[in-house]
Amino acid sequence: MKQLSLLILLLLTNLSYAQPNILVVMVDDLGYADIGVHGGKDIPTPHIDALAAAGVRCTNGYVTAPYCSPSRAGFLTGKVQTRFGHEFNPHNGDEDKLGLPLDQRTIADVLRDSGYKTGLIGKWHEGFDRAHHPLSRGFDSFFGFLVGQHNFILKKDGKPQFGTAYSQNMIYRGRELEPQDGYCTDLFTNEALDFMNRQNGSPWFLYLSYNAVHTPLEILDEHKERLPSHITDPARRGYLSLLMGLDDAIGRIIANLKEKHPNTLLFFFSDNGGSGNPPFFATNTAVNKPLRGDKGQTYEGGIRVPFFVYWPGRLPAGKTYDHPVSTLDVLPTSCAIANAKVPAGIEGVNLIPYLTGDNPKPPHDSLAWRFGPQKGIRQGHFKLVMARDFASKKNSDWQLFDLSQDIGEQNDLASAKPDLVNQLKAAWERWNESNVPPLWPGTPNEDPK
Repeated sequence: MKQLSLLILLLLTNLSYAQPNILVVMVDDLGYADIGVHGGKDIPTPHIDALAAAGVRCTNGYVTAPYCSPSRAGFLTGKVQTRFGHEFNPHNGDEDKLGLPLDQRTIADVLRDSGYKTGLIGKWHEGFDRAHHPLSRGFDSFFGFLVGQHNFILKKDGKPQFGTAYSQNMIYRGRELEPQDGYCTDLFTNEALDFMNRQNGSPWFLYLSYNAVHTPLEILDEHKERLPSHITDPARRGYLSLLMGLDDAIGRIIANLKEKHPNTLLFFFSDNGGSGNPPFFATNTAVNKPLRGDKGQTYEGGIRVPFFVYWPGRLPAGKTYDHPVSTLDVLPTSCAIANAKVPAGIEGVNLIPYLTGDNPKPPHDSLAWRFGPQKGIRQGHFKLVMARDFASKKNSDWQLFDLSQDIGEQNDLASAKPDLVNQLKAAWERWNESNVPPLWPGTPNEDPK
């Protein structure tokens, strides 16, 4: 009995000092208010809600840009992407220059150097040529697509329902095309489970990058009977079908972690806000209320996202954390728990002592944004923002909001607090001094002035 007790103690000790696995689940264009934990009622999202309840739900979780590729570049490098020119989606210019700049190290580079097996499954959108390919950017394996959007219902021999704006069954395994039959969300989930379960005890880092709930709004036959009959708008029904598939997938992922990989730190967030209204972006009917704005805007609806952190036994369950956090924090947090060297220039912080309550201070003095002509900075509960009106293609003036009282950014305090406006404007300008011009142009509604 004494020997058995010593063995159990030894096993527990080894587990506590083992490098934990790290899983980042990024979803695409998810509406802030479409999940149950944020008040969504159109369809149940039990698995996403359960994930939020099992870990720490960060109520002020931010991305670094309100748009797909630059937001991902910020997460991957732990730096604001305007520091190195990745301000817009890499769609216009020379292919050998489009994408995450080659002088930037990724979270996969850093963790692989520390002994992790690294994988990317799903959407990349950080470049298309060989040098910008995931296998050249720190990932040992890749299964997914390189561009910004992809059909969901795949047929090896059939023509996709949607046109040339979407990648047409261009799923890659490594560097080779591997046409698929099936449903993207399920295929990516299957691959994720296989990646986790074949590592044979080696620590792993997986970037699971779902294209749900981005357009096209395809409805899987198996989902049709589960969709609410009172919602008749075809686009909204398509969006809810994609959300339903995503929630099912999260359930499978969490079940596998509990059974086989309990020592795993998981981050869950969207790449930007939902795309509900803008006429110039891929509208998917997402709902961001009570937040103002949408994907592509520096209002809260474009940059504040569902953001959960889950690590059983290490982070408290059922906790909400209200200080602002950022996707910039994923890389340094991962480095801290993996005993990896943090690259120079990182702007995020290790979130663990903040989420456990060991450090009661806010992780960030301020967070700031630049997206073409749009600007924003948050210090404490005040936010100064200059956003874009898509219809008129004009910017607002500087607007000031107290997010502790006005999460929907409806009551502009700029005229009432001119000194605070000047203070925050000066802070944004100091922050902007370290930014560089975009390496490639954006769309007309993105171009900086």
